Amino acid sequence: MNIPFLKLRVADCAWIVFDRSTTTAAPPSSDGERPWPAVARAVCDRHRGAAAVGVAVIEVDGGRLGVRTWDSGGEERSPTPAALLCASRLLFDAGRADAETIGLLTRDGAAEILVLDSRSFGLSVGLPATDDGSPLDRRYGSGGLGLAAAPGAGVAMSLRVGGERADVALYDGPRSARGDARRGGARRARGEPARVDAIAVARHELRIRRGSADPILAAAASTAAAVVADYADRETVVVVGGDRLVVQWPEGGPVFVAAAPEYCLSGEFWLPEEA
Repeated sequence: MNIPFLKLRVADCAWIVFDRSTTTAAPPSSDGERPWPAVARAVCDRHRGAAAVGVAVIEVDGGRLGVRTWDSGGEERSPTPAALLCASRLLFDAGRADAETIGLLTRDGAAEILVLDSRSFGLSVGLPATDDGSPLDRRYGSGGLGLAAAPGAGVAMSLRVGGERADVALYDGPRSARGDARRGGARRARGEPARVDAIAVARHELRIRRGSADPILAAAASTAAAVVADYADRETVVVVGGDRLVVQWPEGGPVFVAAAPEYCLSGEFWLPEEA
């Protein structure tokens, strides 16, 4: 049988979204209903498939909308912020979401996505913290400042945001262009921190290379590092993959990131009946 899908992206991070929320059959995640790991490996393949980070499956669980995700290797993972935004864009455009917020169930609990306008959506990714769990702005002072790097010296910082670890290399000039970040499509071992290279173009704008990190989390991590290094303000624009993400980090509060998911293509995946 053919299973229709849509490919959406946030920045340079693409997800294949299967909308199974309107089917009258059993939930597609039920044992034996759909072999999603095999589907993810096939449809995300860069040479034979649609080239994506993973698949996001929208379904109904107890009358509520939910999302489950599998990466391109077929392993089920918690939905990333980019995957949640892509699924929300599809649901909003299909008229199956509220005008202001979209609630989605995930394996980690409920996620809330704010609808900013017909194209832009945002979500909170949590409080930035050091590796030992201490709030980042408390570590560096009540104003969130305190590193004060010299011009051109650069700052290297390891932090956690949204449950993920990131190593941020931050500069106020073009030196970061010589960084050794992984390509955006590369996979990393579970628990290994993502490498994010960032340039503070101005106090209100950063440009980053996210390596293997989710673009939403990479934008949040680079902004947090730039704030404590006194390179950027608490509201800034982060340019990643050609897209402009708006990041806000209020003092003592969580980081909020807004982006505009875009459609790439639509297609169908052939699933043999005997699978």
